[in-house]
Amino acid sequence: MTESNIDHKKLSELLKRLIKSENQKDYILFFKQFHEADIAECLETLKPTEKETFFKKLNPEIAADILEELNLNEQIAIISSFKINIAAKYIEEMDPDDAADLLEELSETNELRAQKIINALPEKEKSDIQTLLSYEEDSAGSLMTSDYLSIPENLTVSEALSMIKKQHPPESELSFYIFITSTSNTLVGYTTLRDLVFCSSKEKVKTLRHEHNISINHHEDQEEAAKLFQKYDMSVIPVVDETDHLLGAITVDDIVDVVVEEATEDIYKLSGTSTQSNHNPLAMSLPKTILYRIPWLLIAIVGGVIASEIINSYSLSFNASLFPIALSLSFIPLIMGLSGNVGNQSSAIIVRGLATGAIKEDKTWSILFNELSVSLCIGSIISIMLLVINKYVLGYSLIFSSIVSISLLGNIIMAAIIGTILPLLFNKLKIDPAIASAPFISTTLDIVCQIIYFAITLNVIYTLT
Repeated sequence: MTESNIDHKKLSELLKRLIKSENQKDYILFFKQFHEADIAECLETLKPTEKETFFKKLNPEIAADILEELNLNEQIAIISSFKINIAAKYIEEMDPDDAADLLEELSETNELRAQKIINALPEKEKSDIQTLLSYEEDSAGSLMTSDYLSIPENLTVSEALSMIKKQHPPESELSFYIFITSTSNTLVGYTTLRDLVFCSSKEKVKTLRHEHNISINHHEDQEEAAKLFQKYDMSVIPVVDETDHLLGAITVDDIVDVVVEEATEDIYKLSGTSTQSNHNPLAMSLPKTILYRIPWLLIAIVGGVIASEIINSYSLSFNASLFPIALSLSFIPLIMGLSGNVGNQSSAIIVRGLATGAIKEDKTWSILFNELSVSLCIGSIISIMLLVINKYVLGYSLIFSSIVSISLLGNIIMAAIIGTILPLLFNKLKIDPAIASAPFISTTLDIVCQIIYFAITLNVIYTLT
């Protein structure tokens, strides 16, 4: 069943009915019909109690497959709703690298619970996960899985196949690539399952190995791993230590996640928002969101104040009756600059969120409310700072300083609304928001923000004079 044939609204309704069912045959039929990724996507729309009920009715192996398809925030919410021993059963069935990512994220908010779950795991899974957690974040070691196939080079093909059967091959690309090691577990090459199946059973494994040994050190950054995959078109790359001892393997599906993560991080940095791409900015707390976005806007304040003072220096040539108007005009670069930056921040988050699937079309109102809350807080902070600068540093009157700050607050809120709505609108109209958003947002802000600024500022000036 392809993506285009799936009606997620109907699937969600079917999922709700399934949760109420006690017939295990209904569950078996359901999992045969739909992919875990589609089920996981629909689960995100359900209530927490419905999700908990759903997972309680599944065996740990199936539950783990679906759990791996959910985003980390959803995984943590579900795992946190279960008792330690139940949570440990689900973690045990997950791929080691996915389980390690989940527990690492959980430990940031509830370290005690994460440690209890680890302690409740069987010894092998516990050891594997603790090893993966010991590697530096965003390193090749933290990205790898310990669930791979390896065979000594001195075996015959027949002995190697028997050994592979005992290792319980993982359900991934790792079942096809088989690493060959020396007696000291040093990586000496690799072969494929195809090579082993079609060769003589008496032939030695070392004669089948591919000796162009491509591997990556566990300390290397994950971006370097992505470059290796791109360069050599491989689906699996082994991870080794300084002495070439085999530690694990990185699969192409993990690298796809890395590429998306790194691209998202670069886009957010470019727009002056978040530097933590593994988080959905819309899922962050309000204080953390403000902390990530506001530093770059403070730089814009400095530049804007300098620009306004340059313009203001020429306003001295105007006669006294025109001076208030000239003074108000001098703040246009600051108002437009800050509004443009806020609009760009909002649009960058929405455009990237739509591209990665982190933002759903049916969440329009919650997205808009989130951006309004952020812009109101950021706008208030910046407006108060500008009021203090204008009144106590530049020596302008309290009335004029207040007018400029109120105008700035209104423009920042409007910029966030426009920066949020336009990409969502273009996406709804099947127009690529990445291409269309920037020029439309820039033009719209130029018009709307100046109307707001002059409507407030000049009306007050004319009233007072």
